[in-house]
Amino acid sequence: MRPKLAARAPGRPAGDKRTNGSGSVRLRGKTWTARLSLGEAGRPTFKLPTCRTEQEANARLKVLAELAGRLLAAGQIVLGMPLLEQAAAREGNALRDVRLAIDQLCRGEARARATGETTFAEFAERVLSGQLAEQYPDHVKTIRSADDYRSRLAHVLEVLGPVPLARFTLDHADHAMSLLPGHLQSGTRQKIAQIIHRILALATYPARVIGSNPLPRGWIPKNDDEKAKGYLYPDEDHRLMRCQAIPLCFRIYYGFLDREGMRADEAGRLEWSDVDLERGAVVLDENKTDDPRAWALSPDVVRALRKWRELCPDNARVFVGKWGNALPGHNGAKNFRDHLRRAGIDRPELFETTDSRLNIRLHDTRATFITVKLAVGRTETWISDRTGHSSSDQIHNYKRAARKVAELALGDFAPLDEVLPELSAKGGSAAGGGPASGEHEAGAASDEGSIAAAPPCDVVTRSDVAGAAAAAMDAPEDGRLGPRWAMPEEDLVRRKPEPIEIIVVSSDRSPAPGKKPKNFPGSALTAGPGAAWHHLTRSHRKTWATSRYTSGAPDGLG
Repeated sequence: MRPKLAARAPGRPAGDKRTNGSGSVRLRGKTWTARLSLGEAGRPTFKLPTCRTEQEANARLKVLAELAGRLLAAGQIVLGMPLLEQAAAREGNALRDVRLAIDQLCRGEARARATGETTFAEFAERVLSGQLAEQYPDHVKTIRSADDYRSRLAHVLEVLGPVPLARFTLDHADHAMSLLPGHLQSGTRQKIAQIIHRILALATYPARVIGSNPLPRGWIPKNDDEKAKGYLYPDEDHRLMRCQAIPLCFRIYYGFLDREGMRADEAGRLEWSDVDLERGAVVLDENKTDDPRAWALSPDVVRALRKWRELCPDNARVFVGKWGNALPGHNGAKNFRDHLRRAGIDRPELFETTDSRLNIRLHDTRATFITVKLAVGRTETWISDRTGHSSSDQIHNYKRAARKVAELALGDFAPLDEVLPELSAKGGSAAGGGPASGEHEAGAASDEGSIAAAPPCDVVTRSDVAGAAAAAMDAPEDGRLGPRWAMPEEDLVRRKPEPIEIIVVSSDRSPAPGKKPKNFPGSALTAGPGAAWHHLTRSHRKTWATSRYTSGAPDGLG
């Protein structure tokens, strides 16, 4: 494959020699970069982490060229290089602050800071941007959720940001923590303190900006906010999976989380290349704890994923939303609770936050998985292989709830490929999938709804299933529940059978009206080569029916 050519700087004709302040953009891997000609500063390359397209990269190049031109004219290009790097990576108010700093430098109002006067905010940005990880790859790991760290640091940055690290003291940190909003939970306060401590520890080593960490051991507050967390019962999971008012892309996502115990963000980033559908395994190399793990998926989950991929073969990710975005997005917990209500699940403890309990979150699908699997007899080792828990104490916290589920004899989850109507309509188990495990068979046996996934009197074609999936993809992801969802979805199991009419087309003599033909489905005999069954629409049945079976119809034909 021929390498991509660098895009020409906007406004520069082809063949013109580059002058100071001009440059080009280039895509390196998945990150756009800009290269500028800056006279005595050479031709440095700037990363553009916020740019996603070539148009955005060229627009940022134009901004950098304008700022670099002002620095060159003022003779401050060498001192202004760090500011240009920040201008390449920042947006909004942060970019505005960089512009103001460059204005001051060009007017001669700013001076070069002496070595050792790096501020807390500047060093924190080096950590969060990944610059420190590039400089010390053996000791510092790149932070994947830098935005979460920035949002937490925002509570203390106004106080701690301007403080030079060389003069940072315990009093500074205590003062910042005392000014935190009172509504913050103790867990959030603990995370903010951990970030402050971590930044100062990195400034001590490997950066060696300061000689020692001014925060003593034990300074990080303890989290006393251990509230009870919610989880779904197997029958509630079944009701959620069956509710076709919820987009299919969300239901298969929730069902996968409940049955495999993966973190929601891990499943959201999961790609088809991580899943071996032929052998039924998944490999998760990148995760929160940087501890690669792999395990065998449940057979019913494998069969469901095979059918799901047939409906969305062009997606690189396994679970995607309306625009191909990774699920759950920024509002996973809210969508999850809205979908539970839409499915008619109204257990109060799932939706209430009190002094001792949290309302259910998308992350609590892991609690659902651990609780139910402990209740059906799975070992802690089997569970930790899937969840990634490194300590038995973490799983021990779920044993009390698991004993409750076991005593209530609630069983296991229904097979995913059978409980989702759109997938069960595609037929039986996929080839090579094998029978479901014993636990799934037990759960299916106790769940009457799993045998009524799709009425046998309706022939569902591939186009019908694809249409249902497309409708699910187009459904709003974060819309408010309207009045039409005020009532729970009608339970398909409790619905009374409606009278239906069937026409039998056979090469043999038709039976007398009111009598059951020999090859009737459900009898000991099966339809032979000389007989064919055609399930017609209700209007056709009324017109062409030759045999009627109403109250005497077998189960599943209503």
